Amino acid sequence: MKRLFITIVIILCGFSIVAQNKYFLLKGYVVSADSLSPIPNVHILSELSYYGTTSDHNGIFSMLIRKNDTLRISSVGFVTQLLPINYDSINTNNYLIKMEIDTIMLQEVDVFPYLDYNTVKKIVSEIPIEKPFVIKGVNDDIEQVIYQKPKKIPDDKGVLSPIQTLYNRFNKKERLKRKMERNRRKLGIES
Repeated sequence: MKRLFITIVIILCGFSIVAQNKYFLLKGYVVSADSLSPIPNVHILSELSYYGTTSDHNGIFSMLIRKNDTLRISSVGFVTQLLPINYDSINTNNYLIKMEIDTIMLQEVDVFPYLDYNTVKKIVSEIPIEKPFVIKGVNDDIEQVIYQKPKKIPDDKGVLSPIQTLYNRFNKKERLKRKMERNRRKLGIES
């Protein structure tokens, strides 16, 4: 029994030694391509083994890779890269990754301050309700369907189920509508 146990342990140790040789430790650092400054919190993922890591505040990282692996490198504000790694031809202790900046142009935004709270409140309460975009000739009757006044719900409470009554009372859209109507009445604005 002892010999069988020892044989199994030796075989398992041999398999673990062979399995450990499949992976190699890659150490390196990530810098910006234009200024060569380190980039922190870059995500580095192995495509073959699905191991991953992030770079530290100095842009330094270390991770296990396979012999012919591909790394996916991504970070906010930089272009995502796929780098094929050939283990035989790289320096695994000092691997340099340069990332290109990804520039996105946004439209100009104008911000105007208002003098007081009452002015802002009045402007917000006077915002018209937007109508949906309608293609003429396709749905000419859409305004009649969408903007027709709802039929008044009968006062008889037996017609609606309790769940429907609660839904009508606490529906977010209905609550906002009631709040807007109250604010317009306070400011003396007709709807």
